[in-house]
Amino acid sequence: MGVTLSINEIKNVTTEMARYKSLDYTGYSYSFLKRRLGHVFGKLKIRRLPQFSERLADETFRESVKYYMAVNVTEMFRDPGFWRALRNDVFPLFNGNNWSAWLPDTPSGEEVYSLLVLLKEEDLLERVDVLCQHPSKEKCREISEGVIDIGNVDVSYSNYKRLEENDCFDDYFTEAVDGRFFRKDLLKKCRFRNSWFGDEEPDENFDLILFRNSGINYTARKKEETFGTILERLKPGGVIALGVREAVPLSFRDQLDVLNEKESIFFRKS
Repeated sequence: MGVTLSINEIKNVTTEMARYKSLDYTGYSYSFLKRRLGHVFGKLKIRRLPQFSERLADETFRESVKYYMAVNVTEMFRDPGFWRALRNDVFPLFNGNNWSAWLPDTPSGEEVYSLLVLLKEEDLLERVDVLCQHPSKEKCREISEGVIDIGNVDVSYSNYKRLEENDCFDDYFTEAVDGRFFRKDLLKKCRFRNSWFGDEEPDENFDLILFRNSGINYTARKKEETFGTILERLKPGGVIALGVREAVPLSFRDQLDVLNEKESIFFRKS
């Protein structure tokens, strides 16, 4: 039987976690923490709270916690309307110049692979440097190796077709003895940083930031702090995509103009 955590126990657990780099979840909602910590405890076979606190001292155990706390995006081109807007409304803004993209919270490869496929089909892949960031070293390794969720390939293909793209979805994958993978040659312009962006910001600014629906599990205060951190790294005239379930915090709305209201895509005022 799994461990059921009360609100006070969750507060105590997250306080313990926050002592370690890239494990500060104190600004997340109770419902999110209850789900994710329950998942972590189940995966790591934790039966008692003191057992969890004791094992946090071990770096390998902390890496496992980072890995299992992540909420994976399990299909490519999720919300096809967003990717259509990215292709039609955002890419043309950069006018054939070299540009950069940042995915501050990259729990799985599907979002990254979707971006790379669109860039490839618009003949932009060589022009764009992509930085993917996540606290888990193993998550970053999996994405860099092209690991995908095999169980959702059919859904991903259906999403791709809804974009009215050429029917060449299978061309973006390779078959191996141990499964199917996204093509590594398409990842050559991607860099990976295994740290929480709130702990270790990149020392560069970006033309495009994809932070879709990542803040829905934050408290209002955490959302405001996080958005401020991310917005600092967006170039004037750059584009930030938040996803249909997100809204710009009120205190930052005067810094942004709407590019696509339906898909929550904004550009920063110059």
